[in-house]
Amino acid sequence: MEHSTVKSIEYPSADFPGPPRIRVEVPEDWEPLTVPGVQLAVAQPRVEGRFRANVVVTVQRFGPEFTLEAARAGLDQRKAALPELEELGTGEIELGGITWIASEYGYTQPGRPTVVQAARYAVLDRGGVATDVLEIVGSCGAEGADEEIEVVRAMQDSLSVDLD
Repeated sequence: MEHSTVKSIEYPSADFPGPPRIRVEVPEDWEPLTVPGVQLAVAQPRVEGRFRANVVVTVQRFGPEFTLEAARAGLDQRKAALPELEELGTGEIELGGITWIASEYGYTQPGRPTVVQAARYAVLDRGGVATDVLEIVGSCGAEGADEEIEVVRAMQDSLSVDLD
């Protein structure tokens, strides 16, 4: 077998950008959660018998060709699988120079309370070598949604992203 020259690759690097740094302002009494596959998660203090409002942030790496339209199609597919979906509104918003798909909806699983979710997706170009899809989803129970959805939206609005 013939030997070729060897090169070294590393992460993070220009070819393999490191993850974005994410910052979210959360209420003082909300608690951090560790959830597999999730970069950041917080929830309001537990109250027996009530849905625990929470906000979850995930980042997924895709190839450089991934688009906001593809992210929207993924969101539509995910919502279509929810039981008793009630669409509250979907559109694009601009925050901090980033275009987000924002969608709010409710769904009800049999025998469980209705959940209201506010989901936002952004597609971040990583130097032409990759795309990161940043997702921030807030969930709250329908019984407290009027007040809690405002808290969730404020957290979503506060999100800042730093890319190396």
